[in-house]
Amino acid sequence: ANIVLLQFTLSTVGPKSIFMKNAVINASNILQKGGVLLFRDFGRYDDDQLQLNSIVGARLEDNFYMRGFEEEKDEGYGVLREAGSRTESINYVHSAGLVHSSSMEAPKGTVCYFFNLEDVRKLFIDAGLEVLQLEYVTRVHKKSAKSGTANGAISRKRIWVHGRFRKP
Repeated sequence: ANIVLLQFTLSTVGPKSIFMKNAVINASNILQKGGVLLFRDFGRYDDDQLQLNSIVGARLEDNFYMRGFEEEKDEGYGVLREAGSRTESINYVHSAGLVHSSSMEAPKGTVCYFFNLEDVRKLFIDAGLEVLQLEYVTRVHKKSAKSGTANGAISRKRIWVHGRFRKP
């Protein structure tokens, strides 16, 4: 392939798991020499992360959260425990693959990792790709409030990591 797109996909895999690393390696392997991988996913301190920080039990690991776990604990996610020295790392993997929503609202029971630039840089360099572009993209979305607020609108600061990588 000349182009591979990973858009809001890696955030659904545990941050310290072999699955995230393997996903990037697999994407890199299908690229032809000179092919480009385009990446966009959630960035640190996105409004979603800040909201999830206030929900008791939503935080699974640093910068890794489960959305909507109170209502529906089992949405097809299995917990894989990898035996380690004194600790076990837990990876959450959706058994039916990725779930997409046209409204960009996350389905209940999904997991989400919030990346910083160094996380992404290391992940893609380790997969043998060179960095062409890597930056945060921020947007402020305003929408009408359902229940009135002082100014009648709700603002949400969205932060995404955007990257372009090339296979040498």
